[in-house]
Amino acid sequence: MKKRILLLLLAVLLLLSSCSTVKSLFRANISGLPIWVYEPEFGLGRSKTALVSQGKANSQRQASLMACTALKDKLSLMLGYELNQEAFREISVLGTLSQLGLKVQDEYSVLQDGEYVVYMHAVMDKKLLDEATSAESKRRSALEKDIENLVLDGDSYIKNGQEFKAIKNYLQAMALGYDLEYIESQYSFDSLYDVTLSLIQSLDLKITSFDSKNARCTLSLFRNGRYMASPVSFAEILALFNAVDTNDRVYTDSFVYVTSPEGTLNFYALNNSMQRSGKVTFTLNLESEIAAIKEKEKSERVKVLSDAIESKSVVFNYSRTYSMGDLAISVIEHDSLGYVTGNSETTDYLVSKYRSDMGSANAYYSEFDDEEDIMFGFTQDKRSEACLLVIRVGLTTEVPSQTGNNYVGVEALATLFDCKTKSIIYQSDYIFAGAFGQTFEEARQGAFRNLADVAYSLLKVAYV
Repeated sequence: MKKRILLLLLAVLLLLSSCSTVKSLFRANISGLPIWVYEPEFGLGRSKTALVSQGKANSQRQASLMACTALKDKLSLMLGYELNQEAFREISVLGTLSQLGLKVQDEYSVLQDGEYVVYMHAVMDKKLLDEATSAESKRRSALEKDIENLVLDGDSYIKNGQEFKAIKNYLQAMALGYDLEYIESQYSFDSLYDVTLSLIQSLDLKITSFDSKNARCTLSLFRNGRYMASPVSFAEILALFNAVDTNDRVYTDSFVYVTSPEGTLNFYALNNSMQRSGKVTFTLNLESEIAAIKEKEKSERVKVLSDAIESKSVVFNYSRTYSMGDLAISVIEHDSLGYVTGNSETTDYLVSKYRSDMGSANAYYSEFDDEEDIMFGFTQDKRSEACLLVIRVGLTTEVPSQTGNNYVGVEALATLFDCKTKSIIYQSDYIFAGAFGQTFEEARQGAFRNLADVAYSLLKVAYV
């Protein structure tokens, strides 16, 4: 009798200690669903944890995919970040998620009111899940610290008259912290937006002096205060302008200038291939920061920021003159045996290039071969040009082809003379070029032209 009472008491204690399991068994018994639907970790050891997801659709396959989506969303919520499509693909195709040691252990479907309901039981490694959530926690802390440092440094920049650097920091912080609920409100996108916009609107970029004939100008950047304007130092100003390559193709070039402690910068053409006449657009160099925000949000507020930056741009129009005066060009072509051919096509071609670039250039057809003899003949002819360019070109390679794609290689030496003093302004190293053609004559003409393009590009450094 005593033994039966002890067994009964033991049963009661076991029942009380596993009350939730009993309830789950009872619910499973009533609903006909597996016990893991109500108690996912039933029967698992301490090293495992589990989740149950549910999907509902007109087909069993679609309901299963919906359950996979629900499982991915639950895991994302637990981890604190959104799992990507690769994670969904692994779950839906393989029934696993290796980064968490996850495996879809059970799947149960039932037809309810004409629709399939699929229950999915996923078991995962508890240690891997804890490590993943811990890593995310560390990542969040690091991100919060980065954003805080950006904002605090930005505040310091304002005190030191470096408002541009402050704007740059605030925009970076806005992009990093966009739509993150755990970021402190004072560092959030909304809190920084008004401050940043107000700073941008207070800036004033102006051209204070210019020399359009030499494509030079001076700019200043100031912040308009309530009572007076103050210079903005160490601000990045992007200069955009058009240049021309050796094939006469126009392309956009750029350079970033930094304002001095007095808020000024001096612009001059760093690229000798800059178009002879055109415009330079100066703008606040914040394109990458705005682009990072646009990736997160494409609202009217972002457009307002972008428009505010663009409104600070200024344009400098210029038309450079060749300060060294008129130019005479003489290209002496040689055949494969070293004899002067007397051809003038390359001379005419190079003259047209200089003229198209706003230069005053004329052809000089010489019968001589040596540079000094050409200079002597030029003087005897009483030519009035200020400079004489002599390019001696010779054939070096001729490679025939059965397919009609013949190759010709050429080399040249370019010399630029000051006609008044008879002195050499510039002399190149040997220049090499080549071209293919259906005939040797076509290839030769192409090679001479390519070489003229190279010489033209090199001489822009000296003849400005």
